[in-house]
Amino acid sequence: HSFALSSDGQVRCWGANDFGQLGVGDTVARGDQPGELGDALPRVDLGTGRTATAIAAAGNHSCALLDNGQVRCWGMNDIGQLGIGDTYARGYAPGQMGDLLPPVALGEGRTAVAITAGAQGWWQPSVAFTCALLDDASVKCWGWNAHGQLGQGTTAAIGNQPGELGDALAPIDL
Repeated sequence: HSFALSSDGQVRCWGANDFGQLGVGDTVARGDQPGELGDALPRVDLGTGRTATAIAAAGNHSCALLDNGQVRCWGMNDIGQLGIGDTYARGYAPGQMGDLLPPVALGEGRTAVAITAGAQGWWQPSVAFTCALLDDASVKCWGWNAHGQLGQGTTAAIGNQPGELGDALAPIDL
């Protein structure tokens, strides 16, 4: 899937949507039929009054860095790549986006200034992870970790259980 960030902070996505990675409340692919793009392409609901300053996607999940420094992610979440503390996908059904989509817990008083997302490859889209550069110049990552890419000195996934993020997640020792 692909997406664009407009100059007014709106996000529009197109392509595969098997797990809600387009963030529009369904699993319908967009862009593979005439008339699905342009004004017909729905905007991602980021929450009341919220706009995006950056976007990232990998595998079957997407994330937006919001104008208030929060990070919200949607799509596949089988390994915790959304950073919500569970393994339930978001964005594939009505009522899962906007104000109902929890932001990633970055830590007390922390906000993000940049985000990125990665995955093993197109052949394994569920082995995905997400990272954020925080306002204090620290970096935190969550999701798949089979090769230690989350920088915690382990290979355990992070973000798929309650209480693993926020202040409980140590920043990467850079």
